[in-house]
Amino acid sequence: MASNRLPPLNALRVFEVAAELQSFTKAAEALHVTNAAVSHQVRQLEDFLGLALFERRNNRLRLTPAGEHYLPRIRDAFLAIRQATDLLRQDQAQALRIAVPAVLAAKWLVPRLYRFFTRHPEQRLEIVADGSLQDCELALSDRQLSDPHFGCERIASTCVSPVCQPALANALSAPRELLTHTLLTERADGRGSHRPNWDRWLDEAGLEPDAATVLRECTDTAAALQAAIDGEGVALAQDLLVEYDLAAGRLSHPLRTESSLRVSYYLLYPQAQAESVALANLRSWLRDEAGA
Repeated sequence: MASNRLPPLNALRVFEVAAELQSFTKAAEALHVTNAAVSHQVRQLEDFLGLALFERRNNRLRLTPAGEHYLPRIRDAFLAIRQATDLLRQDQAQALRIAVPAVLAAKWLVPRLYRFFTRHPEQRLEIVADGSLQDCELALSDRQLSDPHFGCERIASTCVSPVCQPALANALSAPRELLTHTLLTERADGRGSHRPNWDRWLDEAGLEPDAATVLRECTDTAAALQAAIDGEGVALAQDLLVEYDLAAGRLSHPLRTESSLRVSYYLLYPQAQAESVALANLRSWLRDEAGA
């Protein structure tokens, strides 16, 4: 049965250098140690293996057959270690560009990034608002991607519910009263057509807009949320995007009715990068943040 024990790494390194230079003296100079230290490391490795790796003939140092057999494999092993280390350093030094919807970046991702950098201070990130996978290494999106060349991992799922200024929220006691206030919505330009809207929320609540109901279109989600903060009406918001505004008292939930309406966010990345250490670190951190 093969032993799981490995020979001492320092001894292997000394063996590699001494074998390449065919001299303990030159190996000592290259490694900045004494001749005695080189001899000791080689003897330690030979004792571990139970085999002689070097022999002296005519005052010249030569490899034994065992040493000749061992050297190329040790050389390849150290080369693999160097290459793996270089790749890891390059992976960490290169900035990961992540495409994120602008409102998700501003309201959720950026305020939390200090925790990522505390965990991974060596990693650089570049946030590209409303970017795409064509421009970035990975993306956060509220759309799934069905493409065998890309990974698609759900990292968060959030409820959708009404929000407004706290003063207005305190004045509302029943869902029907929402119909007497301005309902803030995104402009229907196709980009957010797959997300829950007021029509779907009111339908679930058993309500139907009447002639007095005012629907006001805003340019995007961020504008609708800001209008709600400014007291201009009631917005339909993803809980994920308003956590800080709720905590700071800028917004409040007027009604906490049960709703099946949700928005999911997915991390998209090329399968070719699935083994990237930097990507794995970011994926793990995003899952932790979304779970928290």
